[in-house]
Amino acid sequence: MLCFVCHASRVAAVDEACTPEILACGGLRLWGPNRSSSLCGTMEIHNSTARAHHTKPRRIRVHHPPFDDVRESVTTTLTRFLETEGNALGAIAPEAADLAALLTGFLEGGKCLRPMFVHAGACAANPSLGAADANDVATLGAAVELVQAAALIHDDVLDHSPTRRGRPAIHAAATHAHEARNLAGSAEDFGIATAVILGDLALALAHQLASHAFAGADDLAHFHALCAEVMAGQYLDILNQSGAITSTKSATDSASLVTRWKTVSYTVHRPLMIGATRCGASPALLDSLGAYALPAGEAFQLRDDLDGVFGDEAALGKSTSSDIREGKRTMLLALAQERAGETDRSVLAATVGNPDADTESIERVREIMTATGARESVENLIRQREDDARDVIANELSSLTSNESCELLDSLVRKLARTDR
Repeated sequence: MLCFVCHASRVAAVDEACTPEILACGGLRLWGPNRSSSLCGTMEIHNSTARAHHTKPRRIRVHHPPFDDVRESVTTTLTRFLETEGNALGAIAPEAADLAALLTGFLEGGKCLRPMFVHAGACAANPSLGAADANDVATLGAAVELVQAAALIHDDVLDHSPTRRGRPAIHAAATHAHEARNLAGSAEDFGIATAVILGDLALALAHQLASHAFAGADDLAHFHALCAEVMAGQYLDILNQSGAITSTKSATDSASLVTRWKTVSYTVHRPLMIGATRCGASPALLDSLGAYALPAGEAFQLRDDLDGVFGDEAALGKSTSSDIREGKRTMLLALAQERAGETDRSVLAATVGNPDADTESIERVREIMTATGARESVENLIRQREDDARDVIANELSSLTSNESCELLDSLVRKLARTDR
């Protein structure tokens, strides 16, 4: 039996001399280290134009956001749940238990951002959560984190991404494991199949875990919508990369459409709704949380788009060339294409989506994105979206929920936007 330990930059094959702790994991184990503007097209429609804005709102400052507490609670819930599921899988066959071990390892190092929005929605509806409600909210947050795991595992296959969080992606690690053990068949096919199966398992387990915590039909409906919408968003993403979206008028509109359904819905909107409906939110509160969710989620995706090209690779745990080589049709790229001259458009056409693009060509794309003002415009859009979300807090949510809940929502949008203001 061989085990495979995924570290930040390598996959090590460990033979029968592994420690008993490692050998206990089964045949295949992968784990991490230690343990606005009119430029925006469709995005413009959903923000301040549809809601009344008043005087300049007060800016809320958070003192002790409960991020660590939420993360610890969700992690504990997931660990216990996956231990139980690992035992059940092991009863099928010892090798099947590897799936739970793989999923546990993949979840290590996650930010638990979506569970934080589940928690924020619950606190907005009921600022004084009792122990039973708090446990159910943590369970729903853990279930959403499993949906996130499924989406990421599959997304790495779709994007041919070799790494995730500074470690080999599941499909890449399983491919290396196949090669190291000299198994029969295609190592690449084995890696992809392992990732598809593990992602499917994560989604199935998410539904199983969440079923223990729903209060009624409303939170159940939002959870089901979250799962469906993220898949629709993924499909729109691959259509957009292929130039196959025909229901929009421009590249910026298409990028906005993908952002709305691939990111906003399952990162901010549905998690907020799941937590809020679980704890009995009023229609007015749900409406205002929805108004907050859209610009907050857009700010998150726009920041992610910038990081994918201009970010710190060490901090991101992935290459900042991959989005260009994979041809990610982001708002950043759409704006650059709209504004570039003929020569620069030719450079973009030849480089973006070219898996063999060299470092010099990729750097030239970055220069074009900067020179056309696309980079600055996206930064401005992020600030605008952050302001839109904070306006909703000050002008609407402040009269519907507690100061502490408003502070939490404010801290979360600032965490998403990262404008350092």
